[in-house]
Amino acid sequence: MSARTVALWAGPRNGSTALMYSFAQRADTRVMDEPLFGHFLATTGVDRPSREDVLRTMPLTPQAALASVVPHPTDQVVFLKHMANHLEGLDWRDVDGPRHMHVVLTRHPDGVLPSYGSHISHPTMLDLGYAHQLDLVKRVPDRVLVVTAESLQARPEPTLKALCRELALPWDANMLSWAPGARLEDGVWAKHWYSGVHASSGWEARTLKRGEVPAHLASLRKACEVHYLALKDFEISI
Repeated sequence: MSARTVALWAGPRNGSTALMYSFAQRADTRVMDEPLFGHFLATTGVDRPSREDVLRTMPLTPQAALASVVPHPTDQVVFLKHMANHLEGLDWRDVDGPRHMHVVLTRHPDGVLPSYGSHISHPTMLDLGYAHQLDLVKRVPDRVLVVTAESLQARPEPTLKALCRELALPWDANMLSWAPGARLEDGVWAKHWYSGVHASSGWEARTLKRGEVPAHLASLRKACEVHYLALKDFEISI
């Protein structure tokens, strides 16, 4: 039987790396960290702290980027951690597949913008991916699951169990913890973004903080909140 693909489409500062680490604990799953990132940077020209390292080491053309996510013959489940905006410049028909399930991981902008702003001072809607996430939900409503970062962090075990249930994957309690430190699958950008998950050893129930959004991002915050609330209407039942 051919491998199943679980494609995660997250926004920045949503907890996507922790979710990738979680799925990496499953014996039936191979994970990949943002395999379309090189193509995204080459196509959009946006700046990132890791831009030169990514462009030097990752596939840049659509054909090469998409080829990198093709399952191996021995794969059972492939978990692809994507940022939602990495869909930019790609044809959805080339990204999707008959054995794909899609997961959208989203977070309220009052939690995202203060954190993301410490890395990218003037983010745009393209950077944050809310519009890409909502478009994805509309494209494949029968094969997409929406999870909020707030639920995942506050109730990690019930949320992970519900996600596995909806993906028709058996629950694996190993998903709740991992060894501290880096993973071989980490992208070359890990040194800029992954210090928190590298210091962790698993899920600990906590309430995500919401911070003060800078005044110059007020209109962006409002637009993002509209998308977030629309996405939340599709959130899976815990």
